[in-house]
Amino acid sequence: MSSTSGPGIEVWPASALAALSVDVVTHPIDTLITRMQSPTYALQYKTGNVLFRGLYQGFGPTLITGIPASAAFWVVYEQLKAGFEWAHRAGHLRDVPQPLVHVASSAVGEIVSCAIMNPAEVLKQNAQVSTAGLSREKPSALGGHTMTVMKRFAAHPTKLWTGYSMMVAAHLPGTCITMGTYEYLKSTWLERLREKDPEAASSIKGQVKVAAMSAGVAAGCTSALLVPIDVIKTRMRLSVSGDSASAAPSTRNLEAPRVWQTPSSINFLSVARETLRVDGLRGLFRGAVLTFVTATIGGAMYIGCYEGSKLYFRRVLRGSDGEYDETDSNNMVDHDRIL
Repeated sequence: MSSTSGPGIEVWPASALAALSVDVVTHPIDTLITRMQSPTYALQYKTGNVLFRGLYQGFGPTLITGIPASAAFWVVYEQLKAGFEWAHRAGHLRDVPQPLVHVASSAVGEIVSCAIMNPAEVLKQNAQVSTAGLSREKPSALGGHTMTVMKRFAAHPTKLWTGYSMMVAAHLPGTCITMGTYEYLKSTWLERLREKDPEAASSIKGQVKVAAMSAGVAAGCTSALLVPIDVIKTRMRLSVSGDSASAAPSTRNLEAPRVWQTPSSINFLSVARETLRVDGLRGLFRGAVLTFVTATIGGAMYIGCYEGSKLYFRRVLRGSDGEYDETDSNNMVDHDRIL
């Protein structure tokens, strides 16, 4: 089936499987990153073993919204890309470069996906830094932290979209950088592979392997560049629940760190200024190493799993004879979801 006919039903199970696999693996690391980037890190997590407890806190909202958000992105992305290709073949938009088509398609898909993901991100990150029950030996009930956070937002549900503009602003430049890097690496490595082993370069396994490696490197490098934006975005979300200003200094601390004061108006500039005041420039790069590792692993897993699953389900659902369609290698998806 030509790509110009738009995405098939295989996009749905492929995107669901990709989202589930990457979320299960990377959520504990993401919890550590959120806690390290929290303004109360020095007060709540730097002493004792609290930092490494409850690493799957907030996983519920991520799981519930991650799958539909992933599916929404891929359907929008594939449909727009197919529409651009149809217009190009019909004689329109011939002057539009192919990389720009990928960027535009992924940008729209990302905007739709972020609208679905943002409430879950707010709930997840506030649950990740919730310390209720973490100091006790007996862990709190599964989902207890998430339910506690949900009760806080019940009276003001619109706050669940706090940081949406920041999420979009952070993801769109990241998508453009990732796409450019990913396309360059993929084309370069595929060309080298064709010279060494043409059969491997044209196989599904070879295509997925190159896509996963390219996506991992591109996503990791891009995420490292955008760590400051990610830190501010995280703190904006944590500030709306009041959790970031509720921590009392630990009696174990010999040095009393500067106390974070939640800005009266929560926006990018106010949170950035408060971060610099309390933590200095170093505070904008908290969790940079873990962010790079998570994005590299997550990007490789997500793209690789999506591409492999999509090709597999396409065969199963469309009754393919099992031979690899060369058009599949030309329609490899060019976007990384973990930024």
